[in-house]
Amino acid sequence: MKWLRRLQPVAFVLGVVLLVGTLVGAGALANNGTQPAAEPKSANPAAPAGTRAGGPITMGTVDSDPPPVTYGLPTVLQSGVVSEVFVKDGQDVKAGDKLYAFDTTILKRDLERANAAVAVQQTKVAEAREGAQQHGKKVDVLKQVVEAAGDKMKSQGDLYNLIKGNLEKNYKAEKIPEGEWPARLGSNADLYKANVDWLVAKNEHAIKGAELAALKAADPQVHVKQAEAGVMQAEAEVDKAQAAIDLCTVKARTAGTVEQVKISPGATIGISTRDPALWLIPAGARVVRAEIEADFAHRVSNELIGREVTIYDNADPKLTYKGVVKRVGGTFLPKRTEGLIPSDTRVLEAVVEVSDPAPAGKPPLRVGQRVRVNLGQ
Repeated sequence: MKWLRRLQPVAFVLGVVLLVGTLVGAGALANNGTQPAAEPKSANPAAPAGTRAGGPITMGTVDSDPPPVTYGLPTVLQSGVVSEVFVKDGQDVKAGDKLYAFDTTILKRDLERANAAVAVQQTKVAEAREGAQQHGKKVDVLKQVVEAAGDKMKSQGDLYNLIKGNLEKNYKAEKIPEGEWPARLGSNADLYKANVDWLVAKNEHAIKGAELAALKAADPQVHVKQAEAGVMQAEAEVDKAQAAIDLCTVKARTAGTVEQVKISPGATIGISTRDPALWLIPAGARVVRAEIEADFAHRVSNELIGREVTIYDNADPKLTYKGVVKRVGGTFLPKRTEGLIPSDTRVLEAVVEVSDPAPAGKPPLRVGQRVRVNLGQ
């Protein structure tokens, strides 16, 4: 039993160690579960060492002025097949330089049809002008027709009166009572025929006279003007068809640098295509569009315009650049975003023109780069 007495001190020490270890572990678990949350990051990040206070430090994005432009499907096409690409990533272009072109086979057929319509209308103009030249001759001819119709009418009238006179002489010689003459004259076939021919001649003369009056009143240039208007309309269709073909060769609208060319010959672009064919970053000044949230709007005003400020690389605050405030927005508008879903955050936008976006010994500021702007200096 002596060995049991020797083990009692050892067992006591082990028990104390186990108890202490249990208490320490429980305290650690308790502290881990109730650890206070880290202090939230300020919406207005602190200025790097060496800067002076005086204005808010805001996030911003480097941009070109004017902003970058995307190119895609021309407005004259619902869809198109790329036939040729003239540029590549990083290429500098001037305004008017070709970027890429679409197949125009169908549009060229439309142009040919429009040119054919012009030829047809020009033929109508020639016909109208010839008709105008013939108008005077037609008037002269119709005058002769009217005169002839008048002579015929007179002759038929003379014939009628001659036959009637001879019949009345015969009735008188035969001592036929005058009361019976009308009945006898009305039943005489020769007199009836002469009367009908006289009436027909009168109507013909009246009709030809009306035709002559209408012909004289008509403006022979009306048809010429109408045909010439048809030519102008057809020529407008030609210009429209040619413009559609020209628009299928997409050209740079401003000088700049081409980025992210996503097309190649044979590619099809439609109105539902989301990705642009390419980006064009305009040459010229670089600006920072600083985003001033509502919490700090009271610290900015138009007094900032013209002030030199410091721009910090968001990834490396040791890299600094200088700029001048050109404009401070007066309206809270949604923050600029590149995605399809617009931002709900509304900010004032201050435009800072970068004095030197590519200073010696420092990486250049690039369009789209996130930076911080200390509007206090």
